[in-house]
Amino acid sequence: MSDPFEDEEGNVQTTFPAEIDDDHINRPGPVPSAPVVSTITHRQRVYHPNPPVSRPGGLNLLQRMEMDQYAPIRNSENIYFPFASRSEWELADWLSRGALSHKEIDTYLRLERNTLHPLSFKNAKDLRSRIESLPDVPRWRYQEIKVDNYQTKSPIMLYWRDGLEVVEYLFSNPVFTQCMDISPYKEFEGQERVYGEFMSADDAWRIQDELPDGHSFLGVIGASDKTPLTIGTGNKEMHPLLLSLANIHAGVRMKATSHAFALAAYLPIPKFRNVSLAVQAVLSARIYHFAISIVVRNLIIANRDGKEMSDPLGNRRTMHTPLVCLTKRLNGVVEPFWAIWGDACPSRFLTPEALHQWHKFYFDHCVRWVTNIIGGEELDHRLAALQPRVGTRHWANGVSTLKQCTGREHRELEKLLPAVAAGALPDDVLCALRAITEFIFLAQGLFHYDETLHSLNEALREFHHYKSSILRAGGRLGKNGPLDHFQIPKLELAQHVSRSIRLMGAPYQWSSDITERCHITHVKMPYRLSNRRDYHVQCCRFLDRQEKQRLFRLFTTLKRSTSPLFFEMVNEARLLSIHFPETNWIPGVLSTEHHVGSVHSQKSIFNNPRSRVSATNARALLLTVRPHRPNLLLHDAMVCLRLDDLIPALGDFFSGRTYTARNGRRFSSPNCSLPFQAINIWEKFRIQQRSVQDVQAVAPTQTVQAAPPSEQLPFGRANTVLVSHESGDLMSADPESERA
Repeated sequence: MSDPFEDEEGNVQTTFPAEIDDDHINRPGPVPSAPVVSTITHRQRVYHPNPPVSRPGGLNLLQRMEMDQYAPIRNSENIYFPFASRSEWELADWLSRGALSHKEIDTYLRLERNTLHPLSFKNAKDLRSRIESLPDVPRWRYQEIKVDNYQTKSPIMLYWRDGLEVVEYLFSNPVFTQCMDISPYKEFEGQERVYGEFMSADDAWRIQDELPDGHSFLGVIGASDKTPLTIGTGNKEMHPLLLSLANIHAGVRMKATSHAFALAAYLPIPKFRNVSLAVQAVLSARIYHFAISIVVRNLIIANRDGKEMSDPLGNRRTMHTPLVCLTKRLNGVVEPFWAIWGDACPSRFLTPEALHQWHKFYFDHCVRWVTNIIGGEELDHRLAALQPRVGTRHWANGVSTLKQCTGREHRELEKLLPAVAAGALPDDVLCALRAITEFIFLAQGLFHYDETLHSLNEALREFHHYKSSILRAGGRLGKNGPLDHFQIPKLELAQHVSRSIRLMGAPYQWSSDITERCHITHVKMPYRLSNRRDYHVQCCRFLDRQEKQRLFRLFTTLKRSTSPLFFEMVNEARLLSIHFPETNWIPGVLSTEHHVGSVHSQKSIFNNPRSRVSATNARALLLTVRPHRPNLLLHDAMVCLRLDDLIPALGDFFSGRTYTARNGRRFSSPNCSLPFQAINIWEKFRIQQRSVQDVQAVAPTQTVQAAPPSEQLPFGRANTVLVSHESGDLMSADPESERA
């Protein structure tokens, strides 16, 4: 049997199964030295006493482009080579990124305008050939896997890139310079331990303990799941394998636009002839593990021996590559691919996964319990009665008949269900529902303390205490009638969340939201641009061109600005770290006149000079320059807004008596004197808040409406806002600060 790892061409036929050498791994123990202490805002970090050592002489991703065969031409004559000019490169980039076929590109290039002003490329084939000649990215290989004594409907083909090359590619990307940790640390707030990023957790510290002096590690994250390519017909699927690094900060790694996940393989989906479903499942699982073992073989070796790599700044470091997180498919095999990957253990790398284990669980079970108890019609009526809000899903038709929802809709439903169901559910059932909801929200925290872990466990304990009331109320129903148990695997996994947080960090960073998004950008979109025949090869070539274009855009932008290729990139980067997958994150690259990519950086209203920012800098309000109803007399405002007590309310506000001092009562008369006779009215404004746990994290802007009644809105639209003071009171004891 030929060894697929020795053939650089990748065109290999392999008989299954194959063996990988399982050498015993010996590593020295921790090196005693004084820990390094760093203060981050109000928290203190203690870095591992075995610090990683860097040496000059490496090349980061963009510096390697300076060593390309065409670098002399780009440095002396034309930075856009093999294109003639900046405008030609931008046109070529746009043509290749759009959903244009070869024929459509050729048609465009034959237009009279292009014949009068000829381009250096004449047709689509020439254009794509030039893009493929751009500086290299990790190259694709293909390999056929054969299984003795079994026939398949089509050859079992693996399209893959070397996992180690992909990891080195991510590690050397200068975009991640300011958002990547190389050394593990323990973070404290006072005397209390804080768990957030993976590098702050116990497992990262343990891994560093076992490494030689000066070495460090890159935590490998693997994600794979089948995704359908066709809807209703065709029954076509693809199975991508994505890799990322746990060292990259989670707020950056979880954004699709940061490109922190790289496609490492399209795994085969074999269809065997004349076998039972059970045999089909076992053989498919074994091929799955064998295919991944091909992709990660050099990662396993690098984890054992260490590998010299270039970091984002272009320095050389000796890095190891342990597996720290993996999703999907561990059953049905005797020799899983991770068996010789250091001390990888499913009890650690199978981390809690928020999208399916919590949000999908909540929709599939908790919503169903409420529907079974109070009735779908009643639940739908209560949800439909809620006032719509801009940017928030309004359930006008309810949820009882829905089969599936998006991850964002799952999250928004979790915020509403306990409050909406209150009064209709028995008290004990409501306690159980509130407890499991609290558990899910607590588990999604950006940072976890000993106190929050205790609250997490107590919420789960409270749910288990009250869950029998769900059975008594008839909430658990199966196909054959009522169920008398809670044998739900996703619920069983909840008991391991607290332990996983201490070992692996905050669970939100392991959510599969980002990899589900990658299914669109790395699988479905390339497939739809193919001719549907031999589409794996076409998808590989498309993604290869996309990566080369993205890097070349960045390279030419920096070269045009005469900026150092790794310092300017990070000095001007503005990371809008919004730690929720459904929001956008776009890094600014240079000064405001330069942007890489097709989307400009998302702007924060904290930076708008017209915004009103709170004293604690925790939230900002932004009004339009012109009021919606300017200079409106007080009596007219009362009629417009249908607020009969508007003048008394303003009188109390300017009287000096706070809400607390008035005990919530109205003291001023309708004829009280006010220092003005007219007011400006805004019917909506925008508000943005910082995370309570991480001041660097800014939530998406929200629109708050206060629209008066009208024909379209007979009752108006007034969103609820809690107005608080830094003292904790609903209204300040200082009237002057209230008016400010």
